[in-house]
Amino acid sequence: MTQNKQTIPQSVGQRIRALRVEKILTQDQLATKLGVSRSAIAQWETDRTGQIRENLKRIARALDTTLTYLISGGTGSIRGDELLLTELYRACAPEDRRLLLTTAKRLVTRLESSPRKL
Repeated sequence: MTQNKQTIPQSVGQRIRALRVEKILTQDQLATKLGVSRSAIAQWETDRTGQIRENLKRIARALDTTLTYLISGGTGSIRGDELLLTELYRACAPEDRRLLLTTAKRLVTRLESSPRKL
């Protein structure tokens, strides 16, 4: 990620466009890299999302940035187990997502209430 501007674009679409322009890519060139249509890129850049959620990881790779930056403008990165958990969560049906969130909340509650060993 080489976003060095003073202000970070406010939306996912604006961040995609800013990074594409920074990389000196046309919408057609980015579309070719991602295997999508130019109109898909135009939709994403104007925040008419279309199939953006399913493509965020590939967009991040193509623009040499992180999912965190694309999604929130943050400069941290999602890696390893955290990335795997995110991908698994997204692959689940809605009722399974609720179950995963409930389980995660229970685990955090247990961790917070248990005595810490030094």
